Amino acid sequence: MGKQRITVCLPPVGPDGLKQAMEQAMAPFWYDREDRPHPDWVGEWSYWFVSGAGCLLDVLPGHEDDPRLVRYDDWAKPPVDLPPSRCHGGPRGVLDLDTPRAAEARRAAGTWTAYHAFADRHPPALPFRHFAERVRNLEPEDAREAAVAAFREQPLIQAIEADPVLEERFTSDPALHFDEDRETYVTRHVAAVLPTPALLTLEGRWVEAGGLDYERMFNAYLDGLPGDTMVIRVLYHS
Repeated sequence: MGKQRITVCLPPVGPDGLKQAMEQAMAPFWYDREDRPHPDWVGEWSYWFVSGAGCLLDVLPGHEDDPRLVRYDDWAKPPVDLPPSRCHGGPRGVLDLDTPRAAEARRAAGTWTAYHAFADRHPPALPFRHFAERVRNLEPEDAREAAVAAFREQPLIQAIEADPVLEERFTSDPALHFDEDRETYVTRHVAAVLPTPALLTLEGRWVEAGGLDYERMFNAYLDGLPGDTMVIRVLYHS
C-alpha cells in the first residue's frame, strides 16, 4: 500500500463541475464500492486528491488565464502557489506537452554525447551484471563483494566514481545505462517525461503498467485526445 499518481482524462467540464466529474470517473475503482463486478474484485484506491506536485503540467503560452486550468492542490498543506506557466491539469488543448519533451531530448542527447566522449578516453567498461555472472557460484555475500570489487577496478568506473558530478550524470553503471545508440537513448528518455504510473482513459479504463511500451502508449494517447478533454494529475492511495 502506498501513494502514487494517475493521470485522469475527462470529457469537457467547467470548473464548477470538475470535482463531481472526477468523483464519477474514479468511483468504479474504489476499494469499498458496494456493487462489485465479481466476488474477487479488488479496487485501486482508498482515497485520492487532485495533486500534480512532482509531475506538474506546462501551460501553452498565451493560455495562462484559461479559467479551466486546475491550479489548486488538495494534498499540499498549505497550498503551493504555482506560476502561471504550470498547473495540475486542464484542457488538453491548452497544455504544452511538447516543450518538456523537447527539453528532455536536448538534455538526453547532451548527456549521451558527453558520456561517450568521456568513455572514449578510457578502456571499454563492462556493466556490473557481467561481473555478477562471473561470481554467481560463490556465497551471496562473497559474490556481491567480489563482483563490486572487480567492477570498480575498471579505469572508466574509477574515473567516474572520483567525481560525484560525473557519477550523478552518468550513473553508477554507465556501461549498462548507455548501452544503446543515441537515438534510442533519447527516445527512451523523452517517452518517460509525461507518464504517471497509471492512466485513467476517457473510456473509463484504468491502465497501470511500466516500461517503454506503456510510456509510448501514454504519450500517444494524450497526443490524440480532443483539445477540450480535461487532463488532471491525481495522487491516490493504493
